[in-house]
Amino acid sequence: MRSQRWWLWTVLRPRRTPVVTFKLFTVLFVVTFSLGLAGGVMATSASSVLPVPLPTPPDLASVPVPPLVTPELAPASPGELPDVAPASPPVPPELAGIGPAPTAVGAVGAFDLGDGTFTAPYEVVDGVKVFKLRMAPVRWEVSPGDVRTAWAFNGTVPGPTIRINEGDRVRFLVQNDLPESTGVHWHGMNLPNSQDGVPHLTQHPIEPGELFTYEWTAISTGSHWYHSHMGGPQVGKGLYGSLEIVPKLGDIRADRDYRVIFNDGALGFVLNGKSFPATKPLKAKVGERVRIRIIGSGPELIHSIHLHGGYFELTSQDGNKMALPVKMDTVTAGPGQTYDIVFVPPSPGKWLLHCHIFSHSETSTGMEGMVTYLDVEPGNTPLPLPAVP
Repeated sequence: MRSQRWWLWTVLRPRRTPVVTFKLFTVLFVVTFSLGLAGGVMATSASSVLPVPLPTPPDLASVPVPPLVTPELAPASPGELPDVAPASPPVPPELAGIGPAPTAVGAVGAFDLGDGTFTAPYEVVDGVKVFKLRMAPVRWEVSPGDVRTAWAFNGTVPGPTIRINEGDRVRFLVQNDLPESTGVHWHGMNLPNSQDGVPHLTQHPIEPGELFTYEWTAISTGSHWYHSHMGGPQVGKGLYGSLEIVPKLGDIRADRDYRVIFNDGALGFVLNGKSFPATKPLKAKVGERVRIRIIGSGPELIHSIHLHGGYFELTSQDGNKMALPVKMDTVTAGPGQTYDIVFVPPSPGKWLLHCHIFSHSETSTGMEGMVTYLDVEPGNTPLPLPAVP
C-alpha cells in the first residue's frame, strides 16, 4: 500500500518548471474545450434533424377505386376479350374422369383463352370482384397415359387465369383442402403487406380445412402470376397461375394473346401443365401480332425459351413495358420472372416454341416436355380468334 502511494506521489508531484506546467495545463484546457464544443454541435444537429416526422406511406387499402362498370353479356367479336362471358368454361377433355372441373362462381369472366388455360370466373359483390379458389389434390394427365397426383387451384394445372382491370377491387376466398398448410402470394402486386401471402411473416398459414380471404386493389399492370408460398414442392405440384392486370391505357397491341407457364416440379417438365404432345398448339395467321406471356414458375430451374420462324420483340419484363422493344429469338426465364413477347409470323407452318435446354424438351425419340408450337395458317385463311382486350 505504501509503495503504491509513493508511486502516485512520484508521478503527480510538480517537478516541472512553471512554464512547462502552464503549457501542459493550457493544452489540456484546449482539448477539453474542443471536445465539449464538438459534442454540443452534434447534439444541436441531432435535435434539429430527429424531431422531423418521416412521411407515412399511404395505405393501399384506402386507394379510391373507380366505379365498376359491368358490361352486358355479348358474344365475343374478333380481337376483343369480353369482360363478361355468356357461359361457364367448357371442361377440357383431358379432365374427364380425372379431376374436378373448374367451379363457376357466376356467369362472369369464364373464357377459353386458346392455350390450354381458362379465365377464372367471378361474381361482383358491392363493387368488388369476388373469386373463389380451392386448393386440393387431383389426378392430372400430364401426357397420354402419364397420370400423376397434382395439387391444383380449382382442379386445373395451371390454375385459372385471373384477368382483371387496373383499378379493380378484388377479393379472393381461398379454401385449403390440401393435406398441409399453405398461403397464396400475388407475385408482382403492389398491395398492403398483410395481403402479400407469406405464411409466418404476413399472415398465419392457411391450415387444412380453413378458408382465408385476401382483398386488394389492382395497381400493378401487366403480366404477373400467383402461387402458393409454402415451399417449392407445392408450386412444383401445380399451385400456380397467370395473373394479368389490364391497364387503362397503353396495353400491348396484339391480335392474339397467349400465356405459357414453364414448370419443372413433380409433374416433370411441363408447359401449361402438360408435356408435349399433350400441350395445346397456339393458332395464328401470317401477319398477325401474336402476344405470348412467358412465365417462369420454377420451382428450381432456369429455362431458355426459343421460338422458331424468325425473331420476336421482347416488349415487357415482370409486367413493365420496355422503353424500346428488343429483337431476339431466345429469352432466358428464371423462377419468378415474366416476359411479354410479340411475334409476327412471316410465313405459314408449325413453328416450334420450346425450352432450348434439350433435356427439358427433347429425347432421342423426339420432342417432349416443355414444347408447343405456333400453328400458323396463311393470312387469307379464316380462323376463329381467341379474343384479346
